[in-house]
Amino acid sequence: MRKQIFVHIGFHKTATSFLQRCIYPKLKNVRYVKYGKLKQELYDLRLKRLSDERVQEIRDKVESFYKKKPLLVSYEGLSGSPFSQKRSKSNIRVLEDIRRVFPAEEFDVHIIAGIREQVNLLTSLYVQYVHQGGVNKPERHLKNLERQGILDHYHYEYYLDKVRELFGDDHYYVLIYENFKNDMNAYMLDLLQYMGEDEIPSYENEQINRSYGTLQMAVGRRANHLFKTRLHPKGLIPSNPSPIKGKISPRKVLQSKLSFKLHYKRYHLPGELENQLKDRYTKSNRRLQEQYGLDLPGIYF
Repeated sequence: MRKQIFVHIGFHKTATSFLQRCIYPKLKNVRYVKYGKLKQELYDLRLKRLSDERVQEIRDKVESFYKKKPLLVSYEGLSGSPFSQKRSKSNIRVLEDIRRVFPAEEFDVHIIAGIREQVNLLTSLYVQYVHQGGVNKPERHLKNLERQGILDHYHYEYYLDKVRELFGDDHYYVLIYENFKNDMNAYMLDLLQYMGEDEIPSYENEQINRSYGTLQMAVGRRANHLFKTRLHPKGLIPSNPSPIKGKISPRKVLQSKLSFKLHYKRYHLPGELENQLKDRYTKSNRRLQEQYGLDLPGIYF
């Protein structure tokens, strides 16, 4: 009998972290393998060219957690590397390597993919880029993403075409972030039932860190020039970009309650950039809706 494995690949900014923190550890019928237990294996899947020997090693490590229950592995890095400073492994190649690790003869693999309207997703990713110490203006940041092939990752229909080719027509679940956000319990129950759960476990959804607004983005990006981080190694002041631990950083000030009390307005990309992104993805979103029968909100078009 084939071993059943659910692989939640993200995408980024689609409630993956919330599910990992609040829901997945409490599942009764599925065994959730936390990221820390597979850290190196998931890193290699995301970024490395895998030899047959390494593929077998990753398979053996994952299988070591398999008892009687299906396994759940969740890591948004498997959907791509939007914070990489150079061109990295495409999310299509990652899918192909997931299939290599879990061959169809031995494993019944189901892919869970969370999607989000691309302008909002890329806006959120840019805000996180500044959180982490980035200094580029949005125009240059998005140009770098295009050069690295990252923007192609968000043509979701091409990605799902590959999922169907590799894993089968009935071996994927699409979580639409906007619908999930508007009616969380209904869509969460639907997702959990797909994995064989009967009900939603009790949970508390506490926001850990509030994202920068317009003012915080303007100040933070400029202040980042002073600090040495992975995204800006030329800075003069050593810094950990986390607002919680490490040395001082702009985030400790800009994500404080006082900062948001003084001024908060949701950040948006410049209008021309938003229009360019909308034009880039609208046609593929229509195809996504038609071919996969998804209930996409109007914001996708």
